[in-house]
Amino acid sequence: MKIQATKIFADINTAVEDNKRYIFLRGSSRSSKTTSAVQYIVVEALKTPNISITIARATQVSIKNTIMVDFIEILDQMGILHTGKLNKVDMTYTFPNGSVIRFVGLDDTTGRLRGLKSTYVLIDEYNTIDRNSFVQLDIRTEKYIIACYNPEVEEDFWGFDYEKKDNAALFVSSWRDNPFLSQEIITSIMELKDIDYDLWQIYSEGKLVPPREKIFVQPETFSGTPKNIKASYIGIDFGYGSDPCAVIRVDVSSDNKLYATELLYEHGLTNQDLIFKLNELGISKSMDIIADSSEPKSIEEIRRASFKIRGVKKGDGSVLFGIQKMRTFKIFVNELSTNLIAEFKGYKFKRDRSGRLTSTPEGADHLIDALRYSVMEFVDKPKPTYSFR
Repeated sequence: MKIQATKIFADINTAVEDNKRYIFLRGSSRSSKTTSAVQYIVVEALKTPNISITIARATQVSIKNTIMVDFIEILDQMGILHTGKLNKVDMTYTFPNGSVIRFVGLDDTTGRLRGLKSTYVLIDEYNTIDRNSFVQLDIRTEKYIIACYNPEVEEDFWGFDYEKKDNAALFVSSWRDNPFLSQEIITSIMELKDIDYDLWQIYSEGKLVPPREKIFVQPETFSGTPKNIKASYIGIDFGYGSDPCAVIRVDVSSDNKLYATELLYEHGLTNQDLIFKLNELGISKSMDIIADSSEPKSIEEIRRASFKIRGVKKGDGSVLFGIQKMRTFKIFVNELSTNLIAEFKGYKFKRDRSGRLTSTPEGADHLIDALRYSVMEFVDKPKPTYSFR
């Protein structure tokens, strides 16, 4: 069995040996914090028979598409992928010695969380869960909790109270702590400095950055036809009465810059009207189209008109997850896309009654949503899913 371990693995081990109950891993993108945490609990499961480990994330959908995939890849790298048994219904993995790792979305409405008992717990994206969910895990955990997160948090984040406890350890890391990264990944992280300085602080330097009121740095505009395009997609946000139907074209360049062009922004369109408009716009029937998944009937009617359309997997981390992904790309907006430019200007985080910023976006977002769907579904491609024997 082989492990490509970084210093963070050793940090976790030091905290465990010091009998720390709360082990916080705050770090930049690709610092190996989540990978190291998964490696550590897998080793714990292999060493000790019949223990129960919980891996938790904010939502059920996101855990399937993120850390569960990472877990499978890590087992594959360790050469033990097929020695245990995966139960896809219960979302558990059982090792030959009887130890079990359970994957839990904290939005589970079955009440399973309240009866959950664990020897160890790993929480991914700790900054996206609420205090009550953490408490429910805490009071049912026998030994320790490892919590990983990128440092994009509100100034009064409740988790800071736990980090200050005497039985807590905090380790801050960056991509520089991971010697296994390719130069391409390092370059993409460093280039964030020219795209979004706040995101560079978070995902490159691992620094705490409170949310700003304006969600996006105002994109630059372009004219004409963008060059060196490697892929193009269509995003649709449905509307009818008070909300317009928004259609956007997203061109992705060879250096992963996004060129967004507003194609349609119109009220009162029926599905048949929209199909006529898509044909009128000259959209190819072979072009990938992603749309708001909350209207499956509309998607099916457009599909029956021979367009290659599907609904976005909205559950993977929510609107904030998609915004976060969008902000990691350099976005250019066609200078004629007046509604999209206006949406970017007015899209902000709402303030509460005391004037503090919340994590709730406000402002017109129809074309932004269509762009977000495209980024989540096509541009930021998910990792491959492994099969089990």
